[in-house]
Amino acid sequence: MEKTPERWTTTVHDQEVELPSTIAGVRAALPEGQRAAFDTEIGTTPGPDLPLRLAMWALRTVQGAIEEMDDQVDRLRAGDYSGVTILDDQDGEAA
Repeated sequence: MEKTPERWTTTVHDQEVELPSTIAGVRAALPEGQRAAFDTEIGTTPGPDLPLRLAMWALRTVQGAIEEMDDQVDRLRAGDYSGVTILDDQDGEAA
């Protein structure tokens, strides 16, 4: 499958998935009931924060993506760092 600049890729449940990466693309991919909240949040988000906010909304378009991310955060908060790659601040190479 050819990827276009209007798509992001990520991994959800060990599967590579494509996400919309434009405001219009994310809005169109959301269920109708979420679009007003999306419009409000994106419309009031400062420019520097837009990529992160848009990415979070894009993840909502993939079944289970938010839940998987929440599970990973819970695991890290509990002190389980298995599978985490730590970068060395001095040379930028993985430890």
